[in-house]
Amino acid sequence: MDIRALRYFTEVVQVNGFSKAAEALYVTQPAISRSILRLENELGFKLLIREPEGVRMTEEGTILFNHAKQILAQFDSMKKAIEDKSGPLAGTLNVGLPPIIASTYFADIIMSFTTRYPNVELKIFELGTEQVLNAMSEGNLETAAVMLPFDDARFDLHPFITERLTLLVNDRHYLATRGEVSFRELTDEKFVLFAENFRINELIHDACGIYNRKPVVVGRSNHLDLIIAMVSAGVGITLLPDSIWRIHRREGLAAISVTDPVLSYDLALANVKGYQSRNSLAWNELAQEMLGIVSSNK
Repeated sequence: MDIRALRYFTEVVQVNGFSKAAEALYVTQPAISRSILRLENELGFKLLIREPEGVRMTEEGTILFNHAKQILAQFDSMKKAIEDKSGPLAGTLNVGLPPIIASTYFADIIMSFTTRYPNVELKIFELGTEQVLNAMSEGNLETAAVMLPFDDARFDLHPFITERLTLLVNDRHYLATRGEVSFRELTDEKFVLFAENFRINELIHDACGIYNRKPVVVGRSNHLDLIIAMVSAGVGITLLPDSIWRIHRREGLAAISVTDPVLSYDLALANVKGYQSRNSLAWNELAQEMLGIVSSNK
């Protein structure tokens, strides 16, 4: 099976058309059509159906597409491994980090890495855990930090911190003088939450579920400063990781411990098992050292 044919096939599917794929790959459309036809003849199945609005995969085409993405990722990794044998580290390293808390734990690591390896272009992608899973599976990220659970046998995980969520209210709120509250007391409150793809929201929804309730959401944002501003204005309450509150303390706000249940999660470094580029190995060695992770290989 021709690896180029698989690349042509996946590109046609992803851009939804032969002509668009030809433009993206800098080849002629007839060349792509012939390549996919040979692939169909080799496999004995029709893979794509042309339609006015683009292309549609057959059932066999869907199966091939899912496998082809993994094959191409492995092929690209193998090619990079052959090219990446010696000499100073260079090229690009794609790293996935959780939004909001990335700067808390990784700002110093990023600075140290770029100082130590100035010829490596470090690309940071702030992604949620599910987005990281997909990006690493498809070979678009080499390494990442994720919120656990991240249950997938394809990845090596190195936990480095347990984060606890703290209740944040403005100083005029009736709970502001409390040192501790039960989550039950929050089920009637109005919440200001992060955007829907943030894993922190799942903890809050699950805690409400314990009391057969759903959180009343009055605002959402990807931006921490806006969430804090809404809480400060009395729009609602929120729950933030302890580390975030320690860095972003504001006057006019009160932080309160939450129990029944305690809301917490673990953070871990994640890598696809198997080959890692020298850039990725260097990043992980530095990150583990600065985060205080004791490697099981030592």
